[in-house]
Amino acid sequence: MGWRGYLAVSAALIAFTAGESRGAEASRPRIESLIAQPRGTEILLRFRLGGALNPELATRIQAGLETTIRYDIRLYRHNAHWFWDYSMGKVKYRVSATFDPVTREYVIVETMDDKPFSRSTTRDFGDVTRRLISHENLAAFRVREDGLTNLYVTMRATFDSGYLFTIIPVDSRTDWAESNRFEVKPVSH
Repeated sequence: MGWRGYLAVSAALIAFTAGESRGAEASRPRIESLIAQPRGTEILLRFRLGGALNPELATRIQAGLETTIRYDIRLYRHNAHWFWDYSMGKVKYRVSATFDPVTREYVIVETMDDKPFSRSTTRDFGDVTRRLISHENLAAFRVREDGLTNLYVTMRATFDSGYLFTIIPVDSRTDWAESNRFEVKPVSH
C-alpha cells in the first residue's frame, strides 16, 4: 500500500470518527428550548429537556425509585464593554418523581433552592415525564429594579442516567443552554 492508500484509509477513519461523534452528540441529553419572558419584575421560563428519558430512566420511575432531574439556572446581564457578563442570580430547580405502589399514583415534588415549590400526584405516566423534562411559566427570578436591558438566562440539567458496574450511579449532565435576550421594562405610574 502506497502513500495514497494510507491517505485514503486515514481520510475514511477521520470521516467515520467525525460521523460517530455527531451521532453521539445528537443522542446526548440537551436543553432543546429555553425561553425567558419578563412579567413585571418577575422572569418566567419555558424549557424542554430532550434525550433524557431513556428506557432505563422510565424503568426506574415505574419501579418506584425516586427519579430526580436538577436544573441549574443563572441570570445574566450582558456587558458589551467588558470580557464577561454581570451575574444577577442563580437558582437550583429540582423535580422528583416517585411511584407509590399502594395508591398506584406518582408523586411529583418540585423544589426551588431546596425549598418546597410544588407537590402533586397523578396516575398518568405521560404527565410525569412531561413534568420532569419541561415546564411552562416557571417563576425563576424576581429582579429588584425595572428598566434592565440585555438580560438572558442559562440553564443545564443533571440527572442519574445509569449505573457503572451495576452498582455505582452515574450522573449525566447537559451542556449549558442560553435563552433569548430580553428586557425588564419600566413600570409606568
